[in-house]
Amino acid sequence: MGVAFDMFNRFTFDTGADGLSVDGCEEAFRDPAQNLVIRAVDATMAKFGRLPVSRLALTIDADLPVSGGLGSSSTCIVAGIMAANEIGGFEMSQEDILRLATAMEGHPDNVAPAILGGFVSAVVQDDLVFWHRHPISPRVSFYVMIPDHRVSTEEARSILPDSYSRADCIYNMSRVPILVEGLKGADSRLIRAGCRDRIHQAFRAKLTPDCETLLDWAAHCGEAATAYISGSGPTLCAIVVDDDGSFLHSAERFTAPLKLDWKISKTHINLTGALVRRMDAAAQDGSAAKNQKRD
Repeated sequence: MGVAFDMFNRFTFDTGADGLSVDGCEEAFRDPAQNLVIRAVDATMAKFGRLPVSRLALTIDADLPVSGGLGSSSTCIVAGIMAANEIGGFEMSQEDILRLATAMEGHPDNVAPAILGGFVSAVVQDDLVFWHRHPISPRVSFYVMIPDHRVSTEEARSILPDSYSRADCIYNMSRVPILVEGLKGADSRLIRAGCRDRIHQAFRAKLTPDCETLLDWAAHCGEAATAYISGSGPTLCAIVVDDDGSFLHSAERFTAPLKLDWKISKTHINLTGALVRRMDAAAQDGSAAKNQKRD
């Protein structure tokens, strides 16, 4: 399951460039051969029997931190596929884009809400992606708490056990419908119970200083229903029902003396999902063709 936030990564693709270039990102990702967006473009082209792109200038304007647990990599994959779809004139449907993005990402957890928007559950069966968008109450707010710290997906996966007990699996699975109903009805009690976990948080919390302390505080401060590790971390998310702004002030005071510098901001559910806009040279105003991802 994943939720699309109104935190956006924006990608501009200029097909009139003399060669391949990438701008607006860290130096390590400016090499087109190492850039996930360009690789997604080329993989989509290859699917339709086309050669890799050779004339493309990519500019990135990102709100999401790299290796932050908010699905940055999935925005790159979705952006590349949607750009290739426009450039190549392939007329892929939303379902086609979701299936290809899932194959590239390896799972639909992040790419499904990125493409579709909203609160989405998705599974893969026989190479098909089955998904459902769940209702979520407008009374529910999310606060993202992003530290000046990174945790690689590989590290976050490697720290997990190779197997789990039947009891722990039942514990987590039985809470899924409780969480879904809690978010639908803005019920703090159900949200709190539904977010309890025995599969990953206790292990991954050890990868980030302050994480266990901040999770425990948010769960008991009385202003939030609960808090959880977003994706593989290190970003934390707090869920607040009927927000009056007090959680933000309390969280800023609590995190001020902690080891890491925590950036805290309120975010909302985005129901639109990924968008693409074509711009001719005369109309281009610097706005990015938006491929939007919230996790």
